[in-house]
Amino acid sequence: MNFISRMSTAITLATMSMASVAGEHATITLYHHVSESTPASTSISPSDFREHLDHLRDEGFTVMALPELLSALQSRQQIPDKTTAITFDDGYISIFDTAFPILQEYGFPFTVFINTQPLNDEMRGYMTWEQVKTLSDAGVTIANHMENHPHMVDALQGEDQAARDTRLREELLRAQARIERETGQNHKFIAYPYGEYDLANKAMLESLGFMGLGQQSGAVGFDSDFLALPRFPFGGTFTDLNDFKQKVQTLAFKLLEVDPEEQMTDERNPSVTLHFAPGDFNFRQIGCYAGGQPMTMEWLDQEQGLLHISTEQTFNSRRYRYLCTAPMRGTNRYYWYSKDWTRSTPTNQD
Repeated sequence: MNFISRMSTAITLATMSMASVAGEHATITLYHHVSESTPASTSISPSDFREHLDHLRDEGFTVMALPELLSALQSRQQIPDKTTAITFDDGYISIFDTAFPILQEYGFPFTVFINTQPLNDEMRGYMTWEQVKTLSDAGVTIANHMENHPHMVDALQGEDQAARDTRLREELLRAQARIERETGQNHKFIAYPYGEYDLANKAMLESLGFMGLGQQSGAVGFDSDFLALPRFPFGGTFTDLNDFKQKVQTLAFKLLEVDPEEQMTDERNPSVTLHFAPGDFNFRQIGCYAGGQPMTMEWLDQEQGLLHISTEQTFNSRRYRYLCTAPMRGTNRYYWYSKDWTRSTPTNQD
């Protein structure tokens, strides 16, 4: 075999290897309002939304219905490279009036996670059940976002752990029953309201055979935590097309351990230890950030991918996150993981 033939074979094998790796990953996008007259922090304009969809179409992305995507990942079936799923939370009217007809133009499937009580109460700004049924009849996936959009990590006054678990379980099942009654759909996955969850919430979902989706950024893959799957939120300051282009093609790190696993904390800057499995990236190129600033990274065992990260920054908000990325070898794509935190007793005065 001559040099050119050897090089051609090497390139082909590398390309096949890269495609195989990429076929284990996807992204899930999250929107709320598609409107210019709703709260800016959770809204994207129709024109910016179209730009996102144009990119997916023009760059050859596979937009997969969420049930099919999650089933494929959980059963470790290879999926097309550059696969994504589109989701919406809360059931706002702009999903029906604006997003739905736009998505029909592109032929893209999507999912709406509905908190059912506003629809039961016929609240202004939300879809009606008749409109939800229209979506369902058109093939849109309708799934659970609880009944009253609660902070699932918070107990009510005087409520112990067992009572909280019972209340949330009953609320989840009531919402599930209403969705099934109105649409005939009974998909066993839920989007956590506010993206907040704790270990007890995850245990409840597991006992009921549900999957959980959060609002922490990152890609999904064969080895993701199916009780807390990441999604990339796009709204407010996170609607820029270049930002979308980078995020929608990311890949999922395989993490052997996250310590602590819990999302809840009373601290303003907790440290965390991450155990990365090898992938098509270099451990030395992992970078971790908090509030956009580089974190202190201490390799406990770089060859084994064991990394301790910390920050001197303090966070007073209820929710904040740490982000780690690494470039995929030979591409402009990134592996991406974020660790979200929710403060148990956040105030700006304590």
